[in-house]
Amino acid sequence: MNELRLISSNCFDIPKRIRELDDNYRLYYNVRKDVIELHSLRRNPTFQMVMPYKQLDARAVEYVRRTRVDKILDEINQIDEYNQKLEEKIINRTMDEFNTKMKSVVNYMNRGGSELPSYSEL
Repeated sequence: MNELRLISSNCFDIPKRIRELDDNYRLYYNVRKDVIELHSLRRNPTFQMVMPYKQLDARAVEYVRRTRVDKILDEINQIDEYNQKLEEKIINRTMDEFNTKMKSVVNYMNRGGSELPSYSEL
């Protein structure tokens, strides 16, 4: 870790604000790559991501907030719920259409039809 320099503070308190998201987060400046990296002391290896910005400002805090693993899991759960509702809606619409067609077949047969009607007769 010789090329990493801990960023403990800046004029906007960005390292502190990022630690508020997760107390294990630390920001490092990678001297060799000339980038700012996010590390988590909870993980091994600690590296999490490279910050997409050269300066530390409010965008960095928002970026970390949006890309957190637990946030991503919440997004996946929301997508799953949406897909489940969509699937139920499609099943219900298909069942409604099926019931309508079956009623038409029963009515047709009750009117004396001896054969199943064609699709256009329904």
